[in-house]
Amino acid sequence: MRAVIYARVSTIKQAEQDLSIPDQINACEAFATSKGWTIAKQFVDAGKSATTDNRPEFQAMIAEACSPSKPFDVVLVHSQSRFARNTLDLLLYEKRLSKTGVGLVSITQDFGNDSNGHLLRGVLGLIDEHQSHETSKHVSRTMIENAKAGFWNGANPPLGYRTYVAEVRGKKEKKRIEIEPQGAELVRLIFKLYVCGNGKSGPMGIKKITSYLNEHGYRKPSGKDFAVSTVGMILRNAAYIGQHYFNKTDSRAKKVRPCEEWVPFAMPPIIDEDTFYAAQERLSKASPRKTAPRITSSNVLLTGVAQCSHCGGSMKIQTGKGGQYRYYKCRSCMDKGKAACKGVTIPEAKLDEIVLESLCEHVITPERMGAAIEMLIARSEIRTKDLAGRLKALSKEKREVEKQLKNLYVLASDGIEMDGSLRSHLKGLQDRREQLIKQISGLERQRDLPVRKLSKERREIIAQKIRQRLLHPDDPGFRRAYLRLMVTRVEVSDEEIKITGPNAALADAAMGEERPDGPVLSFEREWCPRSESNRHSRKGTGF
Repeated sequence: MRAVIYARVSTIKQAEQDLSIPDQINACEAFATSKGWTIAKQFVDAGKSATTDNRPEFQAMIAEACSPSKPFDVVLVHSQSRFARNTLDLLLYEKRLSKTGVGLVSITQDFGNDSNGHLLRGVLGLIDEHQSHETSKHVSRTMIENAKAGFWNGANPPLGYRTYVAEVRGKKEKKRIEIEPQGAELVRLIFKLYVCGNGKSGPMGIKKITSYLNEHGYRKPSGKDFAVSTVGMILRNAAYIGQHYFNKTDSRAKKVRPCEEWVPFAMPPIIDEDTFYAAQERLSKASPRKTAPRITSSNVLLTGVAQCSHCGGSMKIQTGKGGQYRYYKCRSCMDKGKAACKGVTIPEAKLDEIVLESLCEHVITPERMGAAIEMLIARSEIRTKDLAGRLKALSKEKREVEKQLKNLYVLASDGIEMDGSLRSHLKGLQDRREQLIKQISGLERQRDLPVRKLSKERREIIAQKIRQRLLHPDDPGFRRAYLRLMVTRVEVSDEEIKITGPNAALADAAMGEERPDGPVLSFEREWCPRSESNRHSRKGTGF
């Protein structure tokens, strides 16, 4: 009789206890020996629940059992619950095995293959399923109470965080969450690149950020390259402003639970709320569900920014005479007709000129820049303290990494042969040290370039440089990115054009001209409501 062994555990912790995989296999082998059976193969699923049949080794075993070659005659399991904890799955797969002439034997619950044995197996399956549900409810209740008490449950925390053992209760370690300095700096860099850019370009897209990180040697904690999906998840994760919830998703049903079942879990913030919500606004505008990719990547200056004041909808380019004439026109009016919106139309060159000249004449002025810079100066002391704390944490991490490296170098000098695992660990530590050195250097540059008061003459020089970039650009892509940094909305009506943007962008633009590594972006109230000077009348223009 040819037999195969199927062994399974649900969790790593279970594997370390009395129901370990080696114990199951040894018991099955002893049983087969006592029967004079030959073990043909072993199938092992580690960390897989038997409440579902979505188990790779289990499915491979069933496929081989049902193949024409029929390579074995019986499946051995330690107990029936190792095979399945779902009654329907138990009966279904037992029947499939039976049809191919393959038996199922539980070495601790051998009821035989007569009608009584089938009945007992069915009853035991119901008991196993019930027990699984009860265990699941108990575990869920325990984890919810654990989260309410401020302890982290199980899964790996997001990039920028790590767990530490806060308490030990019996054999259980209770863990809390804290900021992991190196990862936190990487998260801050990702948000800065997305909202502000790297000082040499405007705000970057997710794909460009991913390429930037990988090209500059940044890696995930696993040592792997960053992926577009990873960067996107980081930018959308509200945990970085302290908003995190446990029990938000039903992992089995793959559905979001009702809000009243969510458990708030406090996280130490890494990103300030203004930066986070600025990123969310840009993500929302860039979403393919709301804005087509051709719009977010368009070279048209005001695509995605210009809005019809009548319906609030976006404006897009309409051409005439084979592209000889180009206009911004209300999208709703173009797509759905005047029943949806009476619409507004203005030549592309005219609106671009109005917006750029209005910015240069009324917004990019020494007076407005001075007021914005004063606001940044008032906040510089807090920023300096924050930088000092981050530098201290990174320096501590660097010392710990260098200590580990020193120990490995000592082992190597003593003639200890380093296997593949040790060499991989050494390479990981060396890469981590290089990233820490780079991050510390970047923070030190920020620390040594504090926000400082600029004279009116200096502000005028900077304002003139910015105006030149906007009005006489060498790089149209840079002009568009620079304008997007300063303008969030251009409302167009038949009577006026209203331009709106973040107030602090003026200070960021000014200080960016003073810094080799670009501005440090922060967002405050919009500059639009401060006066009427940024409104441009359309009366008399002929449009």
